[in-house]
Amino acid sequence: MDEELWLGLSGAFIAVGGLYYAWRALDQAVIGESQEGFVKQRTDLRQRFGQLCEMAADIHVLARPSLERIGGTSLLWEAAMRPPTPIPLSAVAVEWQDTPPSVNRPLIRAARRCLPKESKAHRYERYSSAMWALARPTLFEDRPSFRLVRADWRHPGGPRLVFGTGQYFDLIDQNEAVAHELAVATKRVSQARPPWRALPMRRLLAHDPLLLAERVVLPAVGTLTLRRTPDGQGTFFLLYREAGHVATGEGTYGPIPAGMVQPASFSPLAHRQDLDLWRTIMREYNEEFLGAPEARGDSGTEVDYDQPPYSLLNAAIAEGSLRVWCLGMALEPLNLAVCLLTVAVFEADTFDTIFAEAVERNEEGIVISGPRSNGTITGLPLDAASVSDLPSSRMSSPAAGLLQLALHHKDLLLSDPDHFPA
Repeated sequence: MDEELWLGLSGAFIAVGGLYYAWRALDQAVIGESQEGFVKQRTDLRQRFGQLCEMAADIHVLARPSLERIGGTSLLWEAAMRPPTPIPLSAVAVEWQDTPPSVNRPLIRAARRCLPKESKAHRYERYSSAMWALARPTLFEDRPSFRLVRADWRHPGGPRLVFGTGQYFDLIDQNEAVAHELAVATKRVSQARPPWRALPMRRLLAHDPLLLAERVVLPAVGTLTLRRTPDGQGTFFLLYREAGHVATGEGTYGPIPAGMVQPASFSPLAHRQDLDLWRTIMREYNEEFLGAPEARGDSGTEVDYDQPPYSLLNAAIAEGSLRVWCLGMALEPLNLAVCLLTVAVFEADTFDTIFAEAVERNEEGIVISGPRSNGTITGLPLDAASVSDLPSSRMSSPAAGLLQLALHHKDLLLSDPDHFPA
């Protein structure tokens, strides 16, 4: 009898153990399915990028009628986001304000809805954490960044931008999450445009997508580079942002150079001396056209702006063979990122000298530079036909918008350098 009881108990234990491990396996399957779904959704987001940009633009123009598309593109702005006419970049005043960002808890809660499971009971806390674990690109690091606190483009003394502290992953947590939310919502509903209840993050930002006082906005500077020939004709360049290399805008054509407004090192001094739009652009020229490693300064080493190519770029500005215009700032509708819009116009000889060793590929992707002759790049013609030939569904909002603005202001941008205002 004891033996029979023992065998019965053993069988029960084995059965319970089997059920436990089956339950655990089911848990792991649910977690795995959630995480695989997140990765597939990010792939879908990349593949439908152009369609989703158009939908997001429609959503925000309807919600805030003061917003308008730039030249028919998905890039959005309004009168308060730009000066009346293009101005020299040097006319934009930049200031520092040492205040921490506010915490928008409703926005944080809404962002978590699109995050995958990290364990049976919990989702990932942040979008950047999920990306790090499941879909990390080559360039992905939580570096200090400058947060836009205020922007006054109609200030009597000239445009004025005020910046504070921020971290790059704060941008990922908001921008990538709000784009992901739209991609998922369009797959779950049959309507042409998802209802607001399916877009909790976007709904919170619908009436004021900037909302500088209540969310973290880390702007990038997008620069359209023009090469001006002696007869007054212009060409332009783009960067194809390769999937798997960059955290945002994968598989799209963007302006070159483009980059976050960030300090170039961890030196405390860099946080002040690198809060400079032109220095941001110069560092991106070095990295994206010349293939230099990203200016990181992890050891506290600061960038020496007295050395080439920075010294050459500064000299070109001083002598007038390089002119840099600012057109304002704009909103990328899909991820609600803010881009400062600039156009740099190089005289051909100056461009050819500074970028004589221009690379075909950099850490972020492929330089679209037109024909090369003995290493010299000449760019694509700045005319309506060339711009219309570009793959519209793969154009980033800043690239498409900047090209339309360049065509609109072509006579001004490509005018004789002697006419450039001091």
